[in-house]
Order: sequence, then structure tokens, then C-alpha cells
Amino acid sequence: MLWPIAFVCAVIFCGLVVTGALAEFNALTQLLVAASIFFCGASVGLLHAYRHHLKLSAVPWIWASAAMIFVGAVGYQQREEIFAFAMLEREPVVIEDTASLRSEVMLMRAWDGHFRAVAEISGQPVGLLVDTGASIVLIRYDDARRIGMSDRELNYNMPVTTASGRSFVAPVTFDRIEIGGIVVHNVKGAVAQPGELHTSLLGMSFIEQLHEAVFRTDRLILRY
Repeated sequence: MLWPIAFVCAVIFCGLVVTGALAEFNALTQLLVAASIFFCGASVGLLHAYRHHLKLSAVPWIWASAAMIFVGAVGYQQREEIFAFAMLEREPVVIEDTASLRSEVMLMRAWDGHFRAVAEISGQPVGLLVDTGASIVLIRYDDARRIGMSDRELNYNMPVTTASGRSFVAPVTFDRIEIGGIVVHNVKGAVAQPGELHTSLLGMSFIEQLHEAVFRTDRLILRY
């Protein structure tokens, strides 16, 4: 039967995801592949049982339920990255202050209590988690590749301390970062090593160049 083979392949795939071996693929791609493997196998099992026994076996249904658990576990493991990709569909609220000739961008607090923004870097949208505890703009390796950075540009010689412990990142300077109507040039930043950062961070090297950053309950207003 083919469905046990598909089940074993799916288990191996989920193991690779959890261990970070497939970090070069974004989380949405990983989830789609995992779900496809599981449910294709379940479908094969159902068809096989019906063709040979003229009835639907309960085993593939049990297997399909296990699929939901595995895929849900993968989703939880990559929840930050998935949320970041979902944020790419949202745009910040831009307010033009004509009296002071300043631009304002208003970010709404997310369901998890954090503020996130969609920035344009090198012409590509990048989801960023606002982190005032980060001294620089730190982006994921996947995001760096997506905006056009190559491996030969990245020299991981800058030590940093994160929630996961001590690590090394590649220092870079972003020529231009735009969030809504706010554009900041020559922003100090860094690129994390593959698989070491779930969400790119908007740190103080961007925020400190603004005129003002104001937190108001469920809103964050950036003024430039």
C-alpha cells in the first residue's frame, strides 16, 4: 500500500522542518508541501480501501487526523515566519501632516501584543517586527536572499546576544528602508545566519533616525 510510505515520508519531512534543515524554504511552502504529502497519502489509502473492499476503511481517516496534528505542529514551530508573510498583505496607515510637513505612519498592535510593519528594502517587501531592544535592523537570511544579497556579501563576524544565546551575524548597511511614506537612508543592520531568526527585526538604527516614535495603547505612531 502506498499510504504508509507517504506517511513515513511526511514524518521525515516534518522532522526536517522542526530541526531547521529546510530553513531555506519559507514556512508557507513547507506547510503546503507537508499538507500535500499527508492528504495525498490519505486519499490514496481511501481509494485503495474502496477498490479492494468496496468500503471505506477507518485507518486512512485516523491517518488524516494524525496529519492535522503534524501539520499543526509545523505551523506552531514556524508561527512567527507565517505571521510575517501574512503581514506582507497589509499596509501601514500613512498620515500626512501638512502643517509640519512631516509624514506619520501608524502601526496597529497585532494579536500577540507586538507591532509589525511591512518595509520596502531594495524594492522588495519585508515583514519586520518592531523591537526597541534591538540596536540594529536585523533581517532573516531568507529575506536577505530575497532582496538580492548574495552569500559572498555576508561575513558573519559580528557577535550578538539574542534570546537564543550568543550568535554571529553579518553586518550590512541598508541604503534605503521605506515604511509607508517614511524613507530612511543608510541604516545600519545585519543578516542572521540561515535558520537562526524566525522574524526580521526593526531595531533602533531605524527608529532613532525618526523625529518621534509614540506608543499609544494599541497603536505605534512613527513620525519622520
